[in-house]
Amino acid sequence: MMVEEAINIIEKLNGAVDVQKLSDEDKEVLIKIESNHSNDIIPIVNKGLEECLSREFCLVLLKTEDFRIPSEPTVLLVTDSGRILGQELISPEDKRKYSHNDNVVFLSNNFIIFKPDSITRPAGVEKQLFILPAIPFPELNDVTTISEVISCSPSTLGDKYLKDKYNYPDDPHLATIIVAFSKKE
Repeated sequence: MMVEEAINIIEKLNGAVDVQKLSDEDKEVLIKIESNHSNDIIPIVNKGLEECLSREFCLVLLKTEDFRIPSEPTVLLVTDSGRILGQELISPEDKRKYSHNDNVVFLSNNFIIFKPDSITRPAGVEKQLFILPAIPFPELNDVTTISEVISCSPSTLGDKYLKDKYNYPDDPHLATIIVAFSKKE
């Protein structure tokens, strides 16, 4: 019942195209896909997916660009010691805030790198990682039967897998999100 209630809420959100329960098979495939980044020049670590899959229930949301923007960046460039070197810009306000900031470099329209002199650097070379963190999903916070609500973005390959699985085109205007939660005790 609580899963159906969550699906009903999410389906009504602006920009939501489809919502499905994530199968155990899909969870295994996503884990495999996300673990294949360790040999990349800058590895991608999908901490958000790890957190989502630790919850009791996971849903896949296919959304358009009309869906609300996330409350926090969904991609961070960090060092293995946790220093943030860059981040996704998620709102027009973020873009304006950094557009004339001399301490950042725009890698794309919506991703910045902080210039080295604006970051305190410890001695030695640190490993760099792209982190995909867990993000709040406040639309389910008022459902009294569930707890620990979070969401995440799969990597590009995970997104493509989910679109293929649910027969949606690999369209840059469509994206997938995993929404996860547990039963309230």
